[in-house]
Amino acid sequence: MELHDNVAPFAFLAGEWVGAGSGHYPTIESFSYSETLTFTTVPNKPFFRYEQKTQSPEGNPMHTEVGFLRPTSETTVEFIIAQPTGQTELLEGVVERSGEEVTFVFTESQVVNSSSAKHVDATARRYHFDTTKTVLTTEFSMQAVGQEMQNHLRSELEKR
Repeated sequence: MELHDNVAPFAFLAGEWVGAGSGHYPTIESFSYSETLTFTTVPNKPFFRYEQKTQSPEGNPMHTEVGFLRPTSETTVEFIIAQPTGQTELLEGVVERSGEEVTFVFTESQVVNSSSAKHVDATARRYHFDTTKTVLTTEFSMQAVGQEMQNHLRSELEKR
């Protein structure tokens, strides 16, 4: 498949990533979950299609989101995400490299909440790929429902 020049340096993303995660926040009880992230490419298009799904330890659906990851250069990325809970996120970030490790760091966000959604003011995300590009550690932080920006979710995923 012919990849767009902006996508090609990140071809290792394409595929399914699966593993376990945990969540906490001052307004809820801590919890654990299993997570699946899927990144797919479209021939000659400058983005990855993204889908995320989580399940409870009992196998019940918990959360899902879809969107697009857009590398705009080898050092900058954008992430556009929609959630059925009533939020959309537009995140802008940087690509950090340390040897063979790659990390996407999204600290700039614009969040739009529907009138029925819990209020989220801001989000931040971090996706760290190990040297082999087969292990992905994700972190999600948010400022929401009157709380300061803080970590909410963390997962360790392996590429299938």
